[in-house]
Amino acid sequence: MSKRQQQVADFIKNQPQVFINSSSRELEQKIGVSAATIVRFVKILGYSGMEEMRVYVAQQIQHEEHSIELKINQEDTAELLEMKMIQLYRDSVESLKETLDSDSLEKACALLRSANRIYLLGVGTSGLIAYDLYHRLNRYGKTTFYNTDAHMSLEFTQQSTAQDVIVAISYSGLTEEVVVGAEAAQIRDTPVISILSNTESPLAKATDIQLVIPQTEHLVRLAAVASRIHSTLVTDILFSGVIKENISNIQNASLKTGELVSKLKRK
Repeated sequence: MSKRQQQVADFIKNQPQVFINSSSRELEQKIGVSAATIVRFVKILGYSGMEEMRVYVAQQIQHEEHSIELKINQEDTAELLEMKMIQLYRDSVESLKETLDSDSLEKACALLRSANRIYLLGVGTSGLIAYDLYHRLNRYGKTTFYNTDAHMSLEFTQQSTAQDVIVAISYSGLTEEVVVGAEAAQIRDTPVISILSNTESPLAKATDIQLVIPQTEHLVRLAAVASRIHSTLVTDILFSGVIKENISNIQNASLKTGELVSKLKRK
């Protein structure tokens, strides 16, 4: 970036509202560079012209104005907590777009659809996410195995073959109970799909398809909640990808399950 382009960049960063409200000629005087230099800088960034750039900057200002410090404080009211959690969910969705590769996601969904059986691995919070996915897949007719006892889950995975799939969930990619299961699966040629944030972790090395979520745990705020949201969003996408091509049969399976469960309800 040239010295003059840096001047433009610094001005937009420090005085975004002035940039939005000023014409090219006015900016020329305020920044100290020619209008042509400003326009060239805007186009280098990929915008069609000044107007598009102004819209983008305005959106960023609006986002900042509505941003809330995502940290729980003792004096927070219920209304403020509601606002913080809503923003956390919104931000989590946006940040996931930056790390989750669509091609990997498509391959993972195809692999799960064709699998004879699905085995899930996860402990702690990841275990709760795995447990939820386990129930949903089974409810809709996809044979899936999971147990909240990590040793039992590992025992289940020992039956997996090359026609099955293992989904391993671990934010850090370091959870031993999950890594051991993934490594053992590869010996049996069972494909492994992982949901993780650390692409250099032991789990990543024992994975065929990585579904990468943002690294948030280093942030001292609502990081643990954010990582749960990210992992849950990914499993929601995988679940939808599995059931979407067999909707009629899945609806029948759901109805039968619902009828069976309804017999347990008091009248």
